[in-house]
Amino acid sequence: MRGHMKEDDERQIREALRQSVPPIDPELRRDLWSAVLRKIDTHPATIPWYDWALIGASCAVFVFFPQMILVFAYHL
Repeated sequence: MRGHMKEDDERQIREALRQSVPPIDPELRRDLWSAVLRKIDTHPATIPWYDWALIGASCAVFVFFPQMILVFAYHL
């Protein structure tokens, strides 16, 4: 009896998923690469000030404490 209940539940779940999720269209409606290039051109990448501060602090730590390079590499 348990096997039958399990199959029935699985069938109900499959039917619910089929009804709730629309079928996927494998063909793209348009080319996305041109949109990506356009976005890159309009918003050039900028590095915020706190990234520069972290880079500077890391370099200072590595200069004054060279053994920290090994600790840092270990945690990567």
